[in-house]
Amino acid sequence: MGIFNIFRKKKEESEKLSGIKTDFFEKDNKGTRYETLDQASTYWIARMQSIKKDPFVLFIFDTKEAANDALMALNYIHATKDSGKLVCSKILQFGYYPTGDGKYEAWVCGSELTHDMWKEAMEKFKEHGGKRKNDLEPEKLPPIKEETAEGDISKVIFVREDKQVIRGQIMTYRVHKAPNKSSAMAFLEKNPVTRALYYLVVETPEGNFCRDIQGIYKE
Repeated sequence: MGIFNIFRKKKEESEKLSGIKTDFFEKDNKGTRYETLDQASTYWIARMQSIKKDPFVLFIFDTKEAANDALMALNYIHATKDSGKLVCSKILQFGYYPTGDGKYEAWVCGSELTHDMWKEAMEKFKEHGGKRKNDLEPEKLPPIKEETAEGDISKVIFVREDKQVIRGQIMTYRVHKAPNKSSAMAFLEKNPVTRALYYLVVETPEGNFCRDIQGIYKE
């Protein structure tokens, strides 16, 4: 049994004792997974041009196994039964990838990264041998009550399809409207994207929620 499977098995056993869901699949991913340095670089370049800067935690690890286990130590990151890759149960950017010098970067980032989650990531990454590269601490805000209303996919309405041509590549955006975040998330969770340059967008009063081949994210 490989080291990844050993760590996953221990986490699954702990979750079973706590009555927490243990079986995860690619369809359960609510985050955007980054697996290469190029993907991460694209995010950071776009971030530099953005006024809003989401909080994040970014650490360097000596091995792929250490980076994987550090992320798995977070209660919202899980290994899947079908692909074996990591998925996130929160709307966050996350992942690990080789840096080209024999090291690996691992990170979590996003507007929904609370101060408690940020603190946990800082602690877990250190515990697994990571060295801090950079981070942005979120504000300490009062706890936000989790949304309890079930999403209603029938309330998600298709609005239009937009296409953009960038560097000779056609990008397709299927735009929808929903009355709330719950309905938008239910729709996106039921409609995985399996091809590149194809985007599902759901506009809501709480912001726009989207899905592409990498996962679910909030604009």
